[in-house]
Amino acid sequence: MAAWLRAACASRVSCRLPRRGIEEFWRGGVRDPQLNAAQKTEFAKTGDPWPAVLLRLKSFEDMHKLWYVLLKEKNFLLAEQHEARQQRIRWKNHGRLKKVKLSMKRILTVITRREIHQQALRAKEILGQQNLREELETQRFHLEESMKELNHKIRRSEPRDSLAMSAWKATLQKYEADHCRLLRELEPLRRDTMQLLTPNWRYSRKYSDLPGAVNWRRQWVRALEDRVWKPVRAH
Repeated sequence: MAAWLRAACASRVSCRLPRRGIEEFWRGGVRDPQLNAAQKTEFAKTGDPWPAVLLRLKSFEDMHKLWYVLLKEKNFLLAEQHEARQQRIRWKNHGRLKKVKLSMKRILTVITRREIHQQALRAKEILGQQNLREELETQRFHLEESMKELNHKIRRSEPRDSLAMSAWKATLQKYEADHCRLLRELEPLRRDTMQLLTPNWRYSRKYSDLPGAVNWRRQWVRALEDRVWKPVRAH
């Protein structure tokens, strides 16, 4: 009965112990006490690094998971390498670490090129929207000028009612309807192309880590403000 209680308490305590993951730095490696020499040699065998051709076929989520798997493997190998240096023994997994680093580098390359391609497509789309916006803005400007001219003509000959006055009013109503339609079409285009007018703070040079553009005028540069210019004598 006492032995059964001790076993139950031990199992309950083991279930309550937190799993911090530190044991994964030696599980399956050279310092794993649960493996024999043949198993350690078998686990040390690895294949080729991930080629970029296969990485291009994966989604961002799959590459994100693969990145953390490789990062975990890299930390595992670096822990073994650090222990081998402390023990002053030879470490045999340099090629394995090189394959992991090469795979991580290829993942970064594939993601970077994919992002550049997406930015190029986005820039092409924004350029098309900007061209369409310029055409509509030109039409809006000409319509507003024509509406001002018609309003001036109508106000100038307002007491009299003639056939020309009725034609001007009908044309003005048509221009107002076209103007409202252009404004409705320009509203989403202005919202989408507004980022072309504002500078992106990620690509602007900064004095500090705070976001914001840099003004290169002399009064804002402290070194140029405190510097005293001495006259140069011509001998």
